[in-house]
Amino acid sequence: MLRGKFDLALEEVALGGHRFWMAVVRQPEKLLDDISVDEFARDERLPYWAELWTSSIVMGEHILQDPSFRGAALLELGCGVGLAGIAAARAGAQVTMTDYDDDALLFARWNAGANLDQTERGRLQIRPLDWRLPPSAAYDIIIGADIVYERRHFEPLMTFFGAALRPDGFVLLGEPCRSTGDDFFAGAAANGFDVAEELKPVTRRGRSSSVRLCTLRKGSRA
Repeated sequence: MLRGKFDLALEEVALGGHRFWMAVVRQPEKLLDDISVDEFARDERLPYWAELWTSSIVMGEHILQDPSFRGAALLELGCGVGLAGIAAARAGAQVTMTDYDDDALLFARWNAGANLDQTERGRLQIRPLDWRLPPSAAYDIIIGADIVYERRHFEPLMTFFGAALRPDGFVLLGEPCRSTGDDFFAGAAANGFDVAEELKPVTRRGRSSSVRLCTLRKGSRA
């Protein structure tokens, strides 16, 4: 189904001692041509999901090295093609991968099937989710790679985190040091979350950059 609808490429990703082959859209910018004016006006939806973002690679490597993910009930927001959630399932978490875009979920399912064994797939659910709506469950961990790039999402995300996170849980967000990220994390702190930041240098496709992994925990005012 993917090959009939998209021009696919496979990208190999090495995370520590783990290797993943991820299906992505070869030229994601071409998907812009398929978005009608009415669709964009209704929800400003753009195909950000179609690329494997560096933040998800950094987050996936962190998850595979952190034993606190094993056995945790984990929700991924904006899973895109699925790398971070797949890494979490490999690490032993009970994972629910979600995205707002149906095409993203197609890729996430294909990539999960291609990279996880039967036991790992048994720990994984994939479903649509709109973070502007109240959550249907609570989680130990919520993750998101590169999801705080638009200010219109700030308030709904913080509301969702407050409702979906268990009292002793945490949110882990990967973000490539944009100014919008600065504003989001400052806003999270102002809304009562305790925010801890770790900067991770990364080299990809011959270019060096940094991704920050920020952990949010409920403070006394969240």
